[in-house]
Amino acid sequence: MIILQNVFLNDKVCNILIDKNKIVKISDTINVPTDEVIDCTDKAIFPSFCNTHTHASMMFLRGIGEDKNLFDWLNQDIFPREAKLKPEHIYSLSRYALLEMIKTGTTCFTDMYFHVPETIKAVNEMGIRAVIPYPGMDFFDENEAENRIQLATKYLDEPSPNSRIKKALYCHAIYTCSEKLICAFSDLAKKYDTYLQIHVSETQKEVDDCIQKYGCRPVELLYQWGIMGPQTLFAHAVHLNDNELRLVKKTGTVLAHCPTSNLKLGSGQMSLQKYLDTGVKLTLGTDGVASNNSLSMISEMKLAALSAKNKADSVLAGKVEDIFQVATQNGFNGFGINAGTIEEGKLADFILVDMNNQFLLPNNNLKSNMIYAADSSCITDVFCDGKPVMRNKLILRENEIISDFKNVCADLLKQDLPTL
Repeated sequence: MIILQNVFLNDKVCNILIDKNKIVKISDTINVPTDEVIDCTDKAIFPSFCNTHTHASMMFLRGIGEDKNLFDWLNQDIFPREAKLKPEHIYSLSRYALLEMIKTGTTCFTDMYFHVPETIKAVNEMGIRAVIPYPGMDFFDENEAENRIQLATKYLDEPSPNSRIKKALYCHAIYTCSEKLICAFSDLAKKYDTYLQIHVSETQKEVDDCIQKYGCRPVELLYQWGIMGPQTLFAHAVHLNDNELRLVKKTGTVLAHCPTSNLKLGSGQMSLQKYLDTGVKLTLGTDGVASNNSLSMISEMKLAALSAKNKADSVLAGKVEDIFQVATQNGFNGFGINAGTIEEGKLADFILVDMNNQFLLPNNNLKSNMIYAADSSCITDVFCDGKPVMRNKLILRENEIISDFKNVCADLLKQDLPTL
């Protein structure tokens, strides 16, 4: 057991008892035998972040293909370089991504990438949570669809290494996946009681192409195919009309808002406040560093709040409490994880921040400061599942992870691009 002593929570100082992987008591005084007492004087506790959409291993693409629209960016810069990736690259790239996530307070993320056993290996080693889906992308090839379905079934049949890692499925998008593959993956997700993710309505072009090809909008199409539900996550979901929002709410489908990526690629601007007022399940994601340049959920919260106010033309949009909940509790809830708030009975996933950090002073409103002023320097400690994954700003094997990442980047980026 661990006691966090003299920690600041909800505008007062208290003590918090952690037993195994849960918060079991929050009180003014706690007098029980413990393994460790951590002095948290001048430190505040917050729930850690849940990043509900990213591509962790794209770390080597940071700064590549700047100032291009989505489809030029994908076809000219991203897909050709991704074609060079090997499993051993994914392990090193994932470890470095997790290093950045931990430094910025994230203890749970959901991925969308290739060579998933290597990502699982990295997550297992680094000690945080993840929802790791098997990739689905067939480019409307019947044979490839069958192959993907068989491989996905095999993937889900094999157990996860621990309870922190959930196996799931993803289909890239309706413009890269056939109806057969998307429906088959949806059926598998339901059979194995897991999650299905897909990029949806990221750009207006995607919406227009869908209407031209199928005679309806993307969310309407996926509803017709029976894809939607509380264990389905739509990434981006920028261009949803009122009927699509109604379908999202009706089915309990989860949305992952990625404001930085959407603005950087010129994909559009979600009407965040309208979505919240509609009552849909809204979460927050960074997307990958190729389209965001960062995996910081702190930065993502700030842009989500500012974008919401700008889109609604109202300072009342994107309120502090709403934005923080979208980045924490909503994400964990979306994946059935009992975390995201600091309460008795919740999993012990949390961050400790230095209340004397220059970005948090004065401590008038710490939650506001975390959204609008903070950066990673504010975070001193990160715990996941009751165990420290960063203590006093140090992460185990940090120098090794950085060195390995630099070697992989040098190897990947020096090669000529393949012709696709």
